[in-house]
Amino acid sequence: MDNSETKLAINLSEGTVQVEGTEEFVRFIYQDFKDSLSKQVVVRPLPAQTLDRDSPPALLTDETKSRKKRTQRKASINGNGEKPRPAAYKPTFNTKLDLATLEPFFDEWHPENNFEKILVCAVFLRDKLNIAPCTADDIYTCFFTLSKKGKTKVPEAFKQAFIDCHNRTHYIEYKSPQEIQITIPGDNHSNEKKRKEQESR
Repeated sequence: MDNSETKLAINLSEGTVQVEGTEEFVRFIYQDFKDSLSKQVVVRPLPAQTLDRDSPPALLTDETKSRKKRTQRKASINGNGEKPRPAAYKPTFNTKLDLATLEPFFDEWHPENNFEKILVCAVFLRDKLNIAPCTADDIYTCFFTLSKKGKTKVPEAFKQAFIDCHNRTHYIEYKSPQEIQITIPGDNHSNEKKRKEQESR
């Protein structure tokens, strides 16, 4: 076979080379192809439209998985996931409440934390103004009035303060911002607090 009949066929997808010619020529082509292939391997991603649903999923790194979980949690928190986001509560001042005697009533208690302050306000509303159950707006109005006189501050997470009071002390039964009632433990604590204050005088 002479050089005019020499043929060369290279299949990159299969990595095969078909050569016809002298042994020297075949060795030369094979060596050259092998060197070139080892130095120049380019992997190009398939266009997005060529990917079908049956394609295996891409491998996710730990960072990618973590980012995906954060995105899913954020979607859930923002109301885009399966769990609906509860409506935010913003307290409103109740201008119909007569709180002229609230300050001395509050001073008799000497409340030590927000839980006791919530209870004091609820007891005042029930015993002095005959409001029971009361609302979160009613108690906010008490807090706001007392804060103007330098007696206390309105809790920053106002709604959460009621939930914590309900769960941790059981002084109140918090059904919603529109329905708050004093419980038996709340009354017992109130009476005990009054007794101690009277004994200390």
